[in-house]
Amino acid sequence: MPPRATVTFVLMMLGLLSLGLVAWLRAGRSSRARAWMSTGPTEGWMAERVVLLGLPLGGAALLCAAALSAPVDWPVLRIVGGFGLVLLTPFVLWFILAFIPMPGLLYPRWARTIRERRKDWSIDMLGR
Repeated sequence: MPPRATVTFVLMMLGLLSLGLVAWLRAGRSSRARAWMSTGPTEGWMAERVVLLGLPLGGAALLCAAALSAPVDWPVLRIVGGFGLVLLTPFVLWFILAFIPMPGLLYPRWARTIRERRKDWSIDMLGR
């Protein structure tokens, strides 16, 4: 296999692997898959950001890089890969800038209930 095809294959497999991991973590069917969402009154904000934004963005970026490095001469494939990377840029900034809050829509249904419980705890702690 030529080196360029090997690089493309490795990038594609890593991208698919990370997206598969995200799907497993978001499904939360086991306690191990739900470990990223802390159930106590404090939140693991970085773990949540990584699972909800970081891993999906990394997987999509790897797939775009695989499209850019494909050994075939299809200009459309390179355009789609480059355009995909450009589209991912604002979301990468959103991931990096931790002061921007995460909307509830990004959380899976089972994690939203934990998030609501956390809000109730903070209300009880502050006495409001």
